[in-house]
Amino acid sequence: MDYYASMPSPLGLLLVKSDGLGLSGLYFVGQKDCPDVQGFEPMRPMRFDPKAGEYQGQPIRKFKAIRPEEQSADLFPFEHPGAESAVHASPVSSRQTSAAPERDARQIAKPLAGQAGEDAASALLTPMQADTPAAAMALFEQTQAEMREYFESKRQVFDIPLRPQGTTFQQTVWHALLQIPYGKLVSYGDIAREAGMSGGHGRAVGTAVGRNPLTIIIPCHRVVSSSGTLTGYSGGLDRKLALLQLEGFALG
Repeated sequence: MDYYASMPSPLGLLLVKSDGLGLSGLYFVGQKDCPDVQGFEPMRPMRFDPKAGEYQGQPIRKFKAIRPEEQSADLFPFEHPGAESAVHASPVSSRQTSAAPERDARQIAKPLAGQAGEDAASALLTPMQADTPAAAMALFEQTQAEMREYFESKRQVFDIPLRPQGTTFQQTVWHALLQIPYGKLVSYGDIAREAGMSGGHGRAVGTAVGRNPLTIIIPCHRVVSSSGTLTGYSGGLDRKLALLQLEGFALG
């Protein structure tokens, strides 16, 4: 059985999903694929347009994310099991890296505060079912603690056990996404090649990336077009921009 909780973040309210064994969903409330949970509808804003958003009067999707220093040539420094073992591995986990630079999304994302229809920064972790078991609550609390550390630039990857549900192809793509290091960008073609496919599978990979059920934790915000533009993000491009700024990027 799936259990849900609402959780605050500097970028708006999040919906968390778990079966008690691992985290299977993390969504910005209002994004296109955010589940409809009984009793949660009154808190839901209008659906986000994944390609909407402006920066300095120009569409965000046309900008490129840049860093002061050049990226390492090794886009995927972590080894990972092959596609088959990636699909069947349970729980999915990511690897720990060095401490993040001192940046704070509470300032970067200040214009987004309250976008979910309330002051999300002051809200509490709230289970959506009265009979939520202790195991699920423990996972929700761990998720909230790790997300807080991420937004305070004290965590680069997550230790929470993951159990995303999807097709074999989607699982393969999501596992490849987990290999993208903090503060790095890759293209859809790069993800296809990391997943054992040709770069020509970029469009199919893009569809699977868009169905990522664990926003931020499975870092699809680090994927851009082959030209480097931000294109889209299921939680809204303003959030993708804020996440990339948190990780040290600027727009160019």
